[in-house]
Amino acid sequence: MSKNILVTGSKGQLGSEFKNLEFYNYNYNFFFNDSTLDISKIEDLECFILKHNINIILNTAAYTNVDKAEIEEEKANKVNSLGVKNLVVLSEKYNCKLVHYSTDYVYNSPSSNPISENTFVNPINNYGKSKRRGEIFIEKSCSESIIIRTSWLYSNFGKNFVNTIIKRANKEKQINVINNQFGCPTYAKDLALDTLKILGLNNKLDSFGKIYNYSNLGSTSWSQFAQEIVEILNLDCKIIGVSTIFSNTNVKRPKYSITNKNKILKDFNLDIPHWRHSLLTYLNTFKK
Repeated sequence: MSKNILVTGSKGQLGSEFKNLEFYNYNYNFFFNDSTLDISKIEDLECFILKHNINIILNTAAYTNVDKAEIEEEKANKVNSLGVKNLVVLSEKYNCKLVHYSTDYVYNSPSSNPISENTFVNPINNYGKSKRRGEIFIEKSCSESIIIRTSWLYSNFGKNFVNTIIKRANKEKQINVINNQFGCPTYAKDLALDTLKILGLNNKLDSFGKIYNYSNLGSTSWSQFAQEIVEILNLDCKIIGVSTIFSNTNVKRPKYSITNKNKILKDFNLDIPHWRHSLLTYLNTFKK
């Protein structure tokens, strides 16, 4: 019997990738929330789950504007914390599996070693704090649920670093990009595909714990990432690496967000591509 999956935040990058996958040969019926379904409103959410007999929830909904979260803390918490609490309550009530997507911004490691899932969390901005509050509801939940912490997400949908660099490099001869923040890019399509692989195992989601890191393998800096984009597309633009002291924001961001993916690779037998391979795959769509 096919399973019914609710994808929240279906207009975002990851949600849009799931929309693209719904016609693949998967034994799932996908349901995407429209603009009238707000996960912070538990009554509406419950009606949707009952109406469509939802078995699995993929929560891609999030308030993700890091700068605005400093002045819109209540809005960030409404989606990233209260909304997750509602999903947990209803997952427990109706025995739904729940996959929640979080962020590397819950970390702030002083070490230069790859960050594992049991590393102490210490978010340093309101966005990271709001995402961490949501995580706690899942960690304490008795529902079959996991948290996937991802980073530097990009896709063909919406605003992201890759698309911004391409747009600017087509107009400008030189771009200053931060060179002292390090992390792991994630192609949203890879994350969507691997989520369905995890669900397809038909194992208990949280048999080995609630928290998992996920990104493409390898790591880079923002400036190196930008340089790779420009070189692959052969754009006539020079990337200049600059320190964060020259950035146009006062919001603190983790300087080191290189995460260890060994746990998700082992527990779910995944084969995650290197970030350069996935970036090339994505950018090849621009060359056609």
